[in-house]
Amino acid sequence: MRRGAVIAAVLLVGGSWALAQQEPSPLAPEIVPPRVFIGPAVGYNRSFHPANIASFATQAECPVFRSSSANGFFLGATGEVILGDPRTSRSSIIVRLMFDNLPATFKEAGGAYPSRIPLTIDGQDTTVIIKTSTQHVLSVSYYALNAEVLYRLDIGAIPLGVVVGPTVGVPVRATLQQRFELVEPEFVDIAGRRYIPVFERDETQPGYRYENNDRAIVIRDGDIEERTGLRLGVKAGLQYEFTLGRWRVMPGMFYNFAITKVTKRENWRANALQLGVDFRTAF
Repeated sequence: MRRGAVIAAVLLVGGSWALAQQEPSPLAPEIVPPRVFIGPAVGYNRSFHPANIASFATQAECPVFRSSSANGFFLGATGEVILGDPRTSRSSIIVRLMFDNLPATFKEAGGAYPSRIPLTIDGQDTTVIIKTSTQHVLSVSYYALNAEVLYRLDIGAIPLGVVVGPTVGVPVRATLQQRFELVEPEFVDIAGRRYIPVFERDETQPGYRYENNDRAIVIRDGDIEERTGLRLGVKAGLQYEFTLGRWRVMPGMFYNFAITKVTKRENWRANALQLGVDFRTAF
C-alpha cells in the first residue's frame, strides 16, 4: 500500500513538471521575433531618358534628341518595419535613402558633308573634295539623392513580395555636354599618303572647344539649364528573401518611373530599371 502511494506521488509530480514545461510562465514570457531591421543596399541602374531636347548645333541642321539609355548604379541605407505580429505578418513598410546615378548618352546622326583637303601633288597645289559623315552626341550626368517609402506584401508560400511606393529626391548633380563629331572616314589615302579629315576651325563662334585633333566640337558644356529641383516618382517591383547568418538578404527588381521632368522646358524624364540587393539585420 505504501509502495503504491509513493509511485502515485512520483507520477503526479512528474506530470505536473511536464505540464509546467509546456505552458508559458509569467516569469518566463515567450520570445517574440524582432520587428525592425536595418542595413545597406546596393545595385545597378539601367537608366532610360525619354526626351524631346533641341540641340544648339550651328554647323548642321539642329537635331532633336529623343531617347537614351545607359548604365548607372545606386547605393544607400534601408530599413524595414514588420506590420502586425512578426510571427504571422505578410506585410511591412520599407524606407530607403538612396544615391542614384542615372546617366544618359543621346546620339543623332548628322548629315554627310563635303570636306576640302588641300594637297600638293607633284609640286602642284590642289584640293580634293571628300564626303564625311557626322553625328550629334549629348552626354548627360545625372545624380540624385532619393528617399523611398515602400509597402511590401508577400505573395504565396514562397518568400517573394510585391513592393510599391513613392520616391522623392533632389538632383545633386545634373550636367550635359553636346558634341558635333566627324565619324567617317577616319582617314583618306591619296597618292600613298594618309590624310585625316577635320573640322575647319570657326573662331567666330564663342565658347566652342575643339577636341580629338579637331574631329569633335564641344558646343555646350555645363549645368542643365532650368532643371527641376525635385524628382518625384513611383517605384514598383518584386523582392525575394533568404537568410544568411544573422542577415536577411533581399534581391529585387524594380522599375522607377519619374513623374516630374528633368527640366521645366523640355519633355524629358529620367526613369530606371533597377536590380539590386538589400541587406538587413535585426535592430
